Amino acid sequence: MKNKFIGLLLLSTLIMSMTSFALVGAQSSGKVVVHLKGALEADDNLKAAMEDYAYVDWSVVTEDITAADLAGVDMLVMIQADPAVEYSSAELSAITAWFDEGNKLLWVASDSDYPDGQELRIPDANAVLEAVGSSLRGENGEAQDPVTNFDAAYRIKGVSTYCSEDYKFLVAGVTYAQFHGCGVIVGYVNGNYYALEDTEIDGVHVIMTTSDTGVISDESAPAPEAHSPGEEGAFAMMVLEEMGDGNYVIATSDAPFSHYSPMYKPEIQRDDRYGLESNPNQGAVLFGNILDLAVRNGMGAEITTLEDEVDGLEDDVTGLTSDVADLTDEVASLEADVSSLEGDVSTLTSDNAALETDLAAAQSSASTMQLAAVAALVIGVVVGYFVGPMLKKE
Repeated sequence: MKNKFIGLLLLSTLIMSMTSFALVGAQSSGKVVVHLKGALEADDNLKAAMEDYAYVDWSVVTEDITAADLAGVDMLVMIQADPAVEYSSAELSAITAWFDEGNKLLWVASDSDYPDGQELRIPDANAVLEAVGSSLRGENGEAQDPVTNFDAAYRIKGVSTYCSEDYKFLVAGVTYAQFHGCGVIVGYVNGNYYALEDTEIDGVHVIMTTSDTGVISDESAPAPEAHSPGEEGAFAMMVLEEMGDGNYVIATSDAPFSHYSPMYKPEIQRDDRYGLESNPNQGAVLFGNILDLAVRNGMGAEITTLEDEVDGLEDDVTGLTSDVADLTDEVASLEADVSSLEGDVSTLTSDNAALETDLAAAQSSASTMQLAAVAALVIGVVVGYFVGPMLKKE
């Protein structure tokens, strides 16, 4: 019984270990494509990210992106390195077909409407968002923050203060991230634009914003769609949308790489501005958190299979746990029986000791009586020997 009990415990431990191993084994490098359209090569910031996250299978595309480029990809980051180079209809079709596979994360970088070419990125980013059916858009305007910034109102310190509760894990370790010369992300539903600080849209989650001292600026035509110039508040600069089928869209009003001063480690270009402990920038941490979401998300089918296996193992463990509980009850019952038997043995031992005492006393008494009888017999013989003849003489 004891051996069976121990065996079940060991089997339960083994199954739980297999479960943990299955989950750990599910970790994968993930495949990420960064589309730097119009670039000659990856910039120093992207190279730093590729080195920092060397376990990821990275690919950089600088020309038109194709279905072949997207085969097996978990995360696509779309950035117009050259804002004058538009996305083609063939590219949009390839991106849509890839996204429709499910379990994908698409990051689309927009910009502000500052008239030095930045404004050209807004309609192209919106074309991608429209192609995949997103409710997010880049707004034709610019966000500034005269208070919470990196030494200039257009070098915004984006804050995680107003991050959606459902996605707090994306801003773990992030207080500030740079959004340089950026615009604003707004909602777009049924042909209407909505300010996301005022309107909730199903599946849409604000991640990073300006501080409360943010200000809307209009740098070039057309006018902002959901805000007015001079309006103050905490404006959305990074927004996540749940798209169904395990898909996510992240829209930002600046880019992690390639732009003039990107979000990912801008201290590479200006350590004197962004590398100071007194002026922290955690854009690299923010990107890493999103990358982690993308890698896990891209493994959705594999994780689902493993979860089914884990569920089966958990059922086995539940059954074994029930068996262990039954055996525990049996052991407890047997222990009670043993305790009762030990009491009986103790009583019998005591009775035996008493009997031994009585026997010893009886033996002692018998010995005394035997001696008395022998003595009486001897006396009788003596008396008979001497008294008998005397009686005859008389």
